[in-house]
Amino acid sequence: MATDTRETIIKVAQKLFAEKGIDNITMSDIAAEAKKSRRTVYTYFQSKEELLEASIEMELQKVSGAISKVAMSNLTPDKKIVKLIFVRLRSTRNIVRRNKGLNSEYFSNMWIVEHIRKTFDAKEIALFRTIISDGRQQGYFDVESPELAARFLHFCLKGIEIPYINGIVSKHNDDKFVEAFTERVILNALGAKA
Repeated sequence: MATDTRETIIKVAQKLFAEKGIDNITMSDIAAEAKKSRRTVYTYFQSKEELLEASIEMELQKVSGAISKVAMSNLTPDKKIVKLIFVRLRSTRNIVRRNKGLNSEYFSNMWIVEHIRKTFDAKEIALFRTIISDGRQQGYFDVESPELAARFLHFCLKGIEIPYINGIVSKHNDDKFVEAFTERVILNALGAKA
């Protein structure tokens, strides 16, 4: 029951944040929309900032679940790593699009996002490392350090997030071309066998 109440409050806050922006709503607005008392809302969250953090964590859990599903699939390591990258990029883009009203506030609060992302980032690096190590052992990849390759790939992916979300990456090309190009770049970097 407590988990349901907490989740309901987070979802209502997400909706209001996206519609009106963080600065334009109060904890009372959230309580009213959630059909909960202010006291109940404050039992779970001390501030809108805490709610924003919980909202970001909830969204990151969705992305984490999606990429974990890919990592556990029966795909070969070369196909798995490429699919994981695009599932991750698309999931992130969908979150930002779903929460359009948060865009400027989200990006102005990047320190909050980065703080919350630490666990997600560590998990993503671990997934990359496992796939790259498996690919190396199975003869798909020729890479000296799966750890360094995993970290490098993770940070490259973080760097391309915003341009991908904003459509800058594929500005003059269709999605299929961008995906094929990305696949070649990633697999070449990992020394994938032809």
